[in-house]
Amino acid sequence: MIPLILILVAVLSYGLGALNGSMLLSRFVFHKDLRKYGSGNAGYTNFVRVFGSKWGPAVIAVDILKSAIAVMAGGLLMLTVNREGAYVSVGKLFAGFCLVLGQIYPVQYRFRGGKGVVCCMTALWLTDWRMGILATGVFVIVVAFSQYVSLAGMCACLTGAVAAWIVIPGEELKSVCGTLALLTALVIIWRHRGNIFRIIERREPKVKWGRPQSDRRMREDRF
Repeated sequence: MIPLILILVAVLSYGLGALNGSMLLSRFVFHKDLRKYGSGNAGYTNFVRVFGSKWGPAVIAVDILKSAIAVMAGGLLMLTVNREGAYVSVGKLFAGFCLVLGQIYPVQYRFRGGKGVVCCMTALWLTDWRMGILATGVFVIVVAFSQYVSLAGMCACLTGAVAAWIVIPGEELKSVCGTLALLTALVIIWRHRGNIFRIIERREPKVKWGRPQSDRRMREDRF
């Protein structure tokens, strides 16, 4: 029973993750392929850099909505295994992991997607608000001091993984949830490997919101 439920969660979450908010809005609102502009990445930061910050909240809203559906569905499906809700957190974090895979490697876009940070953060908040608030706090602090959105995203997701080992009750459950959250964070960090090298070399642009920059081609993706 559990393997079947996990397969259903994986398929649903990956499918929802592959519905990229940046790509959908760039195509249906601006009638352009986001991957041909700016950094060439299909993520939120490149969308804002190319089309401006006006539609940024809409991108976040789409990604949060799809993430919420996937994560909550993952938790509900795990209730069919245990009515007492013992595995709900596992279902939510497993859904979050598959969701991030769909966001980063969407099959319909030839596995060229975003960076998965919004999806991960949503999963953390919906699994346990303490994980969410710790991750969000770290994100805000890192952005404020470094102005690197990519670095803030990585630190936030890693913080959420550490928090899972702390706040989830029960040793066995803590181990499973912590591992899922850590795997999700590691996938996101791997996706940001280009950003890491640029930060080390001090070539990573710092975040600046404002007018679109569609006429300037960036070297690589950032979020």
